[in-house]
Amino acid sequence: MELPNSSQETWKHKIREFFWPKLEIEENDSGEAEDALPTNINIVIENENLDLAYNLVTKFADSEDERRKSIESKANLFLSTVSIATTLVVASNTLLAGNNEKSWPVLSSVGISFVLTLYTIRTVWFSVKALGRGSYNMLAFDDLNMDGNATEYKKKLILALKSKTEANYNVINDKVDNVTMAQEYYKRAIVVIALYAFLIFMFCLFYSPPAKKDAAPVEKTINIRNSN
Repeated sequence: MELPNSSQETWKHKIREFFWPKLEIEENDSGEAEDALPTNINIVIENENLDLAYNLVTKFADSEDERRKSIESKANLFLSTVSIATTLVVASNTLLAGNNEKSWPVLSSVGISFVLTLYTIRTVWFSVKALGRGSYNMLAFDDLNMDGNATEYKKKLILALKSKTEANYNVINDKVDNVTMAQEYYKRAIVVIALYAFLIFMFCLFYSPPAKKDAAPVEKTINIRNSN
């Protein structure tokens, strides 16, 4: 008896995700932080390999920073969707202002513009969240102001750079999640725009506005009564 319910919930989830995706946050069953960083790491790298280890850690930190920059650049791109939604909303307002009748083209245009506005707002919302600075960690002077000989200093510097890089995992991963959600809503907005263009095309081909009633007979009747 549990299988139909689970299947029904799966279909409901798929339908909801198709129209209105949500960001799902995974949590550990133990309730502990998944990204807890180990402390008091003992470096066992040989002294002759410290330069190589430092270069690799530096490259890893640079790659994470580049990943952050690419995510933020994509978020800036999604912010441009505001102009698209604004254009269609203005077009819908023009239709409403110029038509007293609630015809199918007018109602369809207003409905699609409303849905597009919702998707655009969600896209911009997650893009702005992705552009948030957050608690981004970088090496400071206090991290460089350490005692010890050259070997000990380099080991401490490797640990400091590693800790700073791993401390940024949450911030960068949150940016990735927000940009992913912005991209999902952006794709749905593109589908809505395509649907809007298709409906406009179909209305132009097949829709004929209802004929207006001729006011001449009414005026003629009024003139006859006045003459009498």
